[in-house]
Amino acid sequence: MPSKNVIFEKLSSAHLKELKELSRRTFSDAFGDQNKAEDLQAYLNNAFSDEQLKTELLNPLSEFYFAKRKVETLGYFKINLGNAQTEFKDEDAMELERIYVKSEFQNQKTGQKMLDTVIEMAVQRKMKYLWLGVWEHNRRGISFYLKNGFEAAGSHPYMVGNARQTDKIMKLFF
Repeated sequence: MPSKNVIFEKLSSAHLKELKELSRRTFSDAFGDQNKAEDLQAYLNNAFSDEQLKTELLNPLSEFYFAKRKVETLGYFKINLGNAQTEFKDEDAMELERIYVKSEFQNQKTGQKMLDTVIEMAVQRKMKYLWLGVWEHNRRGISFYLKNGFEAAGSHPYMVGNARQTDKIMKLFF
């Protein structure tokens, strides 16, 4: 089923349990086969712990949204503003830190609808650009962002457990 009737629900700390389960599942599905099990587990335990996610949910400069169709959660995204951004901390920029779709809802334009919504949010907030980091080996993700007008703008290291990886930084200018 295509992305018709997808709505976005802004999350609060009351959504912690579902967000944790969804975060761990979607990250594992996306990158589990390409990482050592112990590095993946260490990353999941750190990045998606109750304490870490609660801190992120309570940060007024970060926002999480579920993509839903009726009562079914299809995926989620997280945006960061100002000092909540992981890299630039630019008041005129917004970071798309996470965007994940459950595997069974991929290839249904759900990710496109999510990205279109994030872009619309950045434009409405009068941002100069939207940026994100995408793993250098995530060819499908890089292609998706290029197709949507993002440009390569550098790179930064990213740790998954003890494995040092490289994220390509990509920007979409308005």
